[in-house]
Amino acid sequence: MNAFTVSIIRLFFLLMLMGPQALFGQADGGANAQPGTEEQLAGQFYTNGEWEKAANLYEGLYESKPSNFYYSQLLNCYLNLKNYKSADRLASKQSKRNPRQPSYWVDQLWILEKQDEAAKAQKGYDKIIRQIEDFDTDQIKQLANAFENRGHPELAKETYLKARKQATGAYMYNLELARLYEKEGAADKVIEEYLYLLNLDGSYYYAAIQENLQDIIAADTDGKKAELIRVKLIQEIQKNPENIMFSELLIWFLVQKKDFEAALVQARALDKRMRDQGGRVFELARLAEANDQYETARKAFMYIIEKGTSSPYYYSARREFALAAYRKLTQAGSYTPEALNELHKLLTETYQEIGRNEESVPIGIRLAHIKAFFLGTVKDAYSLLEELNTPASGLSARSGNEVKLEMAEIQLFAGEVWEATLLYSQVEKSMKGDTLGQEAKFRNAKLAYYKGDFDWAKAQLDVLKTATSKLIANDALELSMLIGDNLNFDTTGAALRMFSRSDLAFFQLNNDKALQILDSLERDFPESTLGDDLLYRRAQIYYRRGDYPKAMEQLEKLLAAYRQEILADNALILLASIYDRQLKQPEKAMELYKELFTEYSGSLYVVEARNRYRVLRGDSVQ
Repeated sequence: MNAFTVSIIRLFFLLMLMGPQALFGQADGGANAQPGTEEQLAGQFYTNGEWEKAANLYEGLYESKPSNFYYSQLLNCYLNLKNYKSADRLASKQSKRNPRQPSYWVDQLWILEKQDEAAKAQKGYDKIIRQIEDFDTDQIKQLANAFENRGHPELAKETYLKARKQATGAYMYNLELARLYEKEGAADKVIEEYLYLLNLDGSYYYAAIQENLQDIIAADTDGKKAELIRVKLIQEIQKNPENIMFSELLIWFLVQKKDFEAALVQARALDKRMRDQGGRVFELARLAEANDQYETARKAFMYIIEKGTSSPYYYSARREFALAAYRKLTQAGSYTPEALNELHKLLTETYQEIGRNEESVPIGIRLAHIKAFFLGTVKDAYSLLEELNTPASGLSARSGNEVKLEMAEIQLFAGEVWEATLLYSQVEKSMKGDTLGQEAKFRNAKLAYYKGDFDWAKAQLDVLKTATSKLIANDALELSMLIGDNLNFDTTGAALRMFSRSDLAFFQLNNDKALQILDSLERDFPESTLGDDLLYRRAQIYYRRGDYPKAMEQLEKLLAAYRQEILADNALILLASIYDRQLKQPEKAMELYKELFTEYSGSLYVVEARNRYRVLRGDSVQ
């Protein structure tokens, strides 16, 4: 009788024991129908801990197909049944079938351990390890893994160390040993293995080592392991100055720890040694600026700028330095006249040096914005953009429309509504289907809202709710709901008209006028549905003035009374940002960021909140 016939008879017998439902199944094929194959049934018995029933089935399956899976399942059944004789016979049979796989030798000795024959098993383990000089790399890994799987990580480590001593090739089992050392908590040895590997073939293993070190840093609660990494990297740099991988890794490590100043020291030293003309320093500068480390970014950009035009990164550094300075001032909430004049000078000099071309468009737009919105020289600002957007500048269609969009903003700031809407419409038509066109459409709709043409504005905004840009779609949704909710409450639109006039004054940086209108609105229309909007706008105005206590007071009132309304997430991100960037209270900021990305998972600000939360928590910088 062959193995297949035995399996069928055994299956039929077991199904009969389980009753007619197991044998024939339910007529309706319902949820209580039994598995229809021998393997499924064996798996079910195994999961339920019915070892004898599972073993009966796996015996037939193994005989039909002696795979490693069936072997492992059957071996575990025997061991749970304490049927060591059958277990040993099975392991011996599997070993004979696979004479080049030492893992089955380990299983045979492990079965001895299960029978309280630890000393005898240990002798066998030692004997196997003595034989590894005849093993290839794959067999050594199999043996070490088998030791580890059977509860003997110390023998796995011994296997790798012995193999390393007699190794003639380049493979030294560093990653494997590092993993075992990590489980032991031997951080110094883990790091030594990674650095040895970096010295051996850094270009090949660099990414893997980075990833593994990142895990160590993330789990390092007391900072001891991080300090150990720093010290050992410096030691390796001193011992092997010709291997730049250690310097690269140290720079990367310092960035993970957000020590951008120290990273810059290393990056400059490496740049000088390698004569790289500033490439590494430029990337570090951008990363520092993205993490609000403006002073370090400034030093890094200046290092490249001081190299002069011989550096291929010179003009890029000039541009990024000026843009970083612009972002710092405009995001600060408040600024001094001296800081504003200094920024204007920097933007002007950078724009003049780069010249009117595609590369200078971001600088030209921001310079014009500073001139018009902050210094009040509207004509100069507009003329600058007109000259930039001529054929002689050679701008792409997109860049030309970006310039035109800023020209529209300046016209609106100056009160030239007709000119502004004309320019918005030109950009929308020229860039139809592009996010820039959608942005122009949104700003045109907002202009209509400022004028009190609510029906037309809402019609445009409703179209933009499905915009490809999440930011535009979110802004369109908020403004559309503001218009719709308030017109439903007050069909005359009187309160909303006052609120839109305040918004226009806010856009034109006339903070006093904006606040006066809001105060009048609250007095004249105490029952309006604009309660949360009034609080949020006041908070924005106070924030712009640098009056953070008053801004926070408005935001806290909004969150207390309107936590389920559409502006709650806006209030949370602004309040968290004040604690984070202005008041330097990271614990409170983290609390608010966490509330935002857990309680308002659909918010546009979730990604920003989660990223800032991770930075404040000390997670690695990506």
